[in-house]
Amino acid sequence: MHLSLSSPSIQKLGEDARRVLAIIAFLPQGLHDDLASDLLPSLPQADTICDVLCRQSLVYRQDSFIKMLAPIRYYVQDSLPPPDPISLQEIRAFYYHTIEQCSRQRDNYADIVISDHLNIEHVVSFDLAHISDGTGDTYNACSQFLWFLQLHLPRPTTLTPAIFNIAESPSTWTQKACCLWYLGTLYGLLSQLTEMMKAFKAAEALYLTAGEHENAAHCVTSCADIYRTQGRFIQSQQVLEDFQRSDSWEHLSESSRAEAWYILDKARMYTFTASADELFVKSLEDHNCGLQSKVWHWAAKLYYGGDIVQAKMHLENVLLQCTHLEDCKAARHVLAEAALFEGRLSEAMDNLQKIIQESDLEGRDPESVLWYGTWKGVVASKQGNYDLARDFIRKASGPFKFFELHNALTFLRISYDSAHIELTAGEYDIAESKFAATIEGCDMQDHLLYKGFSVRGLGEIAFARGNFALAAEHFAKTRSLCAEMGLPPKKFYTCFPFSALPERFEGWALFLEGQSPFTNIM
Repeated sequence: MHLSLSSPSIQKLGEDARRVLAIIAFLPQGLHDDLASDLLPSLPQADTICDVLCRQSLVYRQDSFIKMLAPIRYYVQDSLPPPDPISLQEIRAFYYHTIEQCSRQRDNYADIVISDHLNIEHVVSFDLAHISDGTGDTYNACSQFLWFLQLHLPRPTTLTPAIFNIAESPSTWTQKACCLWYLGTLYGLLSQLTEMMKAFKAAEALYLTAGEHENAAHCVTSCADIYRTQGRFIQSQQVLEDFQRSDSWEHLSESSRAEAWYILDKARMYTFTASADELFVKSLEDHNCGLQSKVWHWAAKLYYGGDIVQAKMHLENVLLQCTHLEDCKAARHVLAEAALFEGRLSEAMDNLQKIIQESDLEGRDPESVLWYGTWKGVVASKQGNYDLARDFIRKASGPFKFFELHNALTFLRISYDSAHIELTAGEYDIAESKFAATIEGCDMQDHLLYKGFSVRGLGEIAFARGNFALAAEHFAKTRSLCAEMGLPPKKFYTCFPFSALPERFEGWALFLEGQSPFTNIM
């Protein structure tokens, strides 16, 4: 290394050669060959310098980057000065400007960030640890980069310790909380729920310290809603009820209170701790969640045994008012459930297909295309068309492998629905294997709802095989999970009609009633 750096061709370049070497060693991906002049405008001969360094075998070109081998990197980092402040500022300015220009669209700016994402992450992490940024540029770049990852490149990030280690002061409370918020939403997308909760709770504490009660409320409702999706309805309800008794509640806008009431009532709906008439009333008039509240108010009426015709009439009226996909999707979802209750399977299928078509328009909501596609499979299995049901599952999940790989809830949904279809088809061995896989996934994600559904499925398989002792064991475990969730066992599927098994699988009902062959087990 010393001989190479002392060679005439390197010496002729002066200190600029060492500057470039230090920069290449600093960036984990190396220096992007096509962006060198943009990243380092104060080094107009950067391309020439890189050519000389390549000829001396100090660096090499690979996949559009100028890189160096690990032994050379260690030597440069130990023996040469670190990147000079001017070069660092230029790199920072280019990367931060690029992040700032990114949008939801996949454009040239997005392509640059995708190509240099590890370098950008490293620069942001370095800045968080070493720079006292009174302007907040580094914190903004951190939040924007995390937002970008969610949209275009979902993956775990190495920024977590740097964000949690940001020194807290009145000038950084809000900025650190914002970084934590975006970190939490990224973890949520990746189904790393423990890490997500940790980030949201830390952000909530900082927002409260800064007196930003609205943002703190978003953290609380997000955590509560995650508990709900896990089937932890009691915990979801408790978090929101505690928040309503806190000092922050008095500082919230009506809209934030409506959102909290909306999430609370979604948890209360599943636990049957309030009448259907009470649910979603306090959020009905809110601009943001009013239509969703109307949908779920009538869904609750439907689940609680209300008039199906009246519920359908109100839901169809909501559809006429919808301007957003989420509102339309919710209304059609419950209309499909109403059709399922009435045994109108073709009508249920039509509503699911309309949701898929609206979600698939210009790729607006690919995850819903997957979810509702699997439910078409469930409906097809109820129609007795098992091959078609399996085909729906394959077609739904095939183009969207990303969601299976990165979103555990989506995997659990597909796995359970597949098991559900195989059980309905009488393929007990295949169903048993799929239920077991779902339970394993649920244990990894601390997810109670689909675990309960799957354990009950195993019980029905044991019951069908005449192994009543094993069936009772599975059903007892299901009942225990219901208690943990806060879900009455006899209403296990009331709010989840697409997950309900056909009535011919009667082992669970017999177990709850203590009837033969479970007479002495209750």
